[in-house]
Amino acid sequence: MKNIRAVILTLLALALTGCAHPIKIAPDASNIYRGPNDPPKIKASVGVIIPEVLTNLEVTTPGGGGDNVRYFPYRDLQVSYEKMLSNVFDNVVRMASPESTTNTAGPRVNLTVTPELITSSGSTGFFTWPPTNFTVDLTTVVRGADGKILCTPRVVGNGQAAGFSDFKGDFGIAGRRAMEDAVKKMQRVLSQESYGEVATATAVPTLSAVGGVSAETQETATARLDKLKGLLQKGLITQGDYDQKKMEILSRF
Repeated sequence: MKNIRAVILTLLALALTGCAHPIKIAPDASNIYRGPNDPPKIKASVGVIIPEVLTNLEVTTPGGGGDNVRYFPYRDLQVSYEKMLSNVFDNVVRMASPESTTNTAGPRVNLTVTPELITSSGSTGFFTWPPTNFTVDLTTVVRGADGKILCTPRVVGNGQAAGFSDFKGDFGIAGRRAMEDAVKKMQRVLSQESYGEVATATAVPTLSAVGGVSAETQETATARLDKLKGLLQKGLITQGDYDQKKMEILSRF
């Protein structure tokens, strides 16, 4: 009887409509590991830059039954992303921003990396709100010690949930699976990239050292906007999502 009551209460909770439900999409970091056939680690020290404004960024995307879900994509990404980088590079350090170090203080790194995320979700369910499909579009902007962009590898992770039996107790399971898929794909791509001469570690450049908004940065913004427009045209995100994420991209420059 207690089990039946628990199921009924869960179904009622899932059926609630008219709001944005909080979920977590952080993958299990223990699933992000080096395989026996992975290439050797790249001998470089890497600074990971995810500014606080991004870790505090809450995003809302569609769920099921006409409802939405809300979550913090960069916050949920951070731990597994840093674990992934430690599988690729010799040393990984967390940095709040390029301005957090100077040429005489702070960690010494060869490269800096910054993730860029575009997420989308949806559901095939009419009576439950958790998303049954989720997409994580992940780009890693890699800069050398001089601040110039070396590469911007991009991957797309996908995650699905079969329905109530799959996401009971974990309403963000589709998002977790999509995030994990994206991080694993990024690990493979970064392991195969070429980063030029990175043997000598130097201090992280400040924004002033790279001349403010560079041509490379402007090109990156343009590319991100093009990708975002493509998602809208394919019907993977709504017009509201497109407008919100467009403002987020433009506000960074």
